[in-house]
Amino acid sequence: MNPYFKISFPANPSWFKTIRNLVLTATKDVGFSDQDASQVSLAIDEALCNIYRHGYKGNADGVIEFEFNSKADPKPMVQMTILDEGEKVPLDAIQSRDLDELRPGGLGVHLITTIMDEATWSHSDNGMRLDVVKQKQD
Repeated sequence: MNPYFKISFPANPSWFKTIRNLVLTATKDVGFSDQDASQVSLAIDEALCNIYRHGYKGNADGVIEFEFNSKADPKPMVQMTILDEGEKVPLDAIQSRDLDELRPGGLGVHLITTIMDEATWSHSDNGMRLDVVKQKQD
């Protein structure tokens, strides 16, 4: 089974649980362990929260487009794209904060780049784009 789906939804945190569950189920269906699928789901949730918080400045009227693609053979892999129409952020500003700095927040980018094998932010026509890839490790 190679799950694929594309969905547009409001940039409202009440939707994020639904997207987490979709990612969790589809990632497990392609052959990832429960733990790895949970981590992928967490990384996507962090990305969505960052879009809501930074791209849309807490305004739930924005729209997020999410695309999930996968393959099971020869090695399980998931690839996801998230598009928003929020504020364009300078690409060099998207980075993890110093982990030695003791304060809340600012760990979303670190979490995403640590969990995913690839994470690439870019500007889209109307906002931001995030492409992520995760392959199952042997």
